[in-house]
Amino acid sequence: MTTKSKPLSVAKTLDLLRRRGCKLMLTHINADGGGCVYHVVPGGGYVEPDVARKIIEREDVQPLDSGLIPGCPQSWKLGPWRG
Repeated sequence: MTTKSKPLSVAKTLDLLRRRGCKLMLTHINADGGGCVYHVVPGGGYVEPDVARKIIEREDVQPLDSGLIPGCPQSWKLGPWRG
């Protein structure tokens, strides 16, 4: 059984991303074509796709990986890129 929590706001998501070790992750793509699902991990919560896009577009948010397909990251962090 799963429980659905209230989606995180931009401000709350950024607050969580300021914590050491937290990242924004694309956790899966809905099979019904309904878009992507994002979470702040560890333990942060659900982030609506439009909120995730706003955060990902920020200059101070950087990709953490290249994803399964090179150039398509699946996780992001707040702070300078160290690639």
